[in-house]
Amino acid sequence: MDNRVIAAYQQLGFKLVVDPSVNYSGYFDARSRSITMKQIDDSVYHELGHFLAFIAGNADKTASFQSIFAAEKANVTAFNKAYVTQNASEYFAESVKDYILNNASLKSSRPQTYAAVQNALNQITDAQIAKIQKIYGAFWN
Repeated sequence: MDNRVIAAYQQLGFKLVVDPSVNYSGYFDARSRSITMKQIDDSVYHELGHFLAFIAGNADKTASFQSIFAAEKANVTAFNKAYVTQNASEYFAESVKDYILNNASLKSSRPQTYAAVQNALNQITDAQIAKIQKIYGAFWN
């Protein structure tokens, strides 16, 4: 995973919880500052994708990304295509996973999505982290 994401995750006090009793692979929860995983596997990259979208100003919810999602979601070839193409948020998160694990494939098959993930990564600055802390700090403390 990109070091900027990991550094922001730690700086903002997010935690990774492994709970074998849950009935899902993973779950990102900004309110509790956590990712809960049934087990540690590459699904953690998907959940970190939700974190990236969150700290990049809800990058998965912008009109621009909605257009990218509509244009490129048909090019997803993952086994869980129905799940990851159900909405732009899941698509973005899975695309971050693809960015980490299948970078060249993502770049060639979904170039606009690839650029959107890069753009989100470039939004991670000290100023952006401070902004997130200022906005959400009251909820977290």
